[in-house]
Amino acid sequence: MAPQPDAADEGRHAPGPEPLWNESWYFDAVSASGDLGVYARLGRLPNQGVALLTVCVTGPGRPSVMLAREVPLPDADDDTQAVTVDGARYRQSCEEPLRRWRLSVDGIGEAHADHAAPLHGGTGVPTAVALELEWTTDGTPYRWRHGNRYEVPCRVAGTVRVGEEQLTLAGVGQRDHSWGARDWWAVEWMWSALHLDDGTHLHAVGIPGVPQYSVGYVQRDGLVHELSTVVAQDEVAPDGLIVRCAVALAPDAPDLAVEPLAFGCVRLDAPDGRVSWFPRALCRVRTDDGRTGLGWLEWNRLQR
Repeated sequence: MAPQPDAADEGRHAPGPEPLWNESWYFDAVSASGDLGVYARLGRLPNQGVALLTVCVTGPGRPSVMLAREVPLPDADDDTQAVTVDGARYRQSCEEPLRRWRLSVDGIGEAHADHAAPLHGGTGVPTAVALELEWTTDGTPYRWRHGNRYEVPCRVAGTVRVGEEQLTLAGVGQRDHSWGARDWWAVEWMWSALHLDDGTHLHAVGIPGVPQYSVGYVQRDGLVHELSTVVAQDEVAPDGLIVRCAVALAPDAPDLAVEPLAFGCVRLDAPDGRVSWFPRALCRVRTDDGRTGLGWLEWNRLQR
């Protein structure tokens, strides 16, 4: 059987000694029509006394609104990991372990008409952004066999506000929780969480040039089929955005043709000067057997 997390894993974990020890909660969503995408991440860095907050609202034909900043480290005993600072309020609530989470965000981000601008240090137009969304499990939570991390396919519903624009979001999404030492500037990867129209959920992680280190699943109706090989081939534009991506999965899994629709990008600058570009994309996917779906892909791309 595929490994699953325990309900206790939803909480905080004791940090290790590594300077880059990190514990993060990730939430993403895409509307059923594919015209609106959202993601949010809170990453605790207790050995540095700070947390990293990233919130994105994006979509085809609309600016990418990014709220990405360092914030004070939330109290380890606070179940909601609340952040309250000038320009950013954040709260996450586990309503029912492994079943339902609620996210509340209100702050000032930057709107980028050029979705690649954050990769190059570009600034955007200050824009208010707010989320009131709920992630409800729509599949089997999956814990990685190697590393402290698990993934949960979900249905997502709630409201999104960008400036004066009020939007309703109802669609699919993913949430994950991980903890351990993480050096963003040490290795490249491709991560994906995709949801097909027939109810199939796909999760695949691959490292360029190392196909034997792959993680993921294809699941539907409670049956989880684990992946052993993930190979992604990307076409990258000069500005760092991904034009298209082909993903080969094994064993006994469909190959994927991925079309990025919109981006929420982050530039990662290490204290020692290393740089990584982190283009995260709202995507449409087509399988080699003709099925379609939506979801998110991300690439960690080291800039040497």
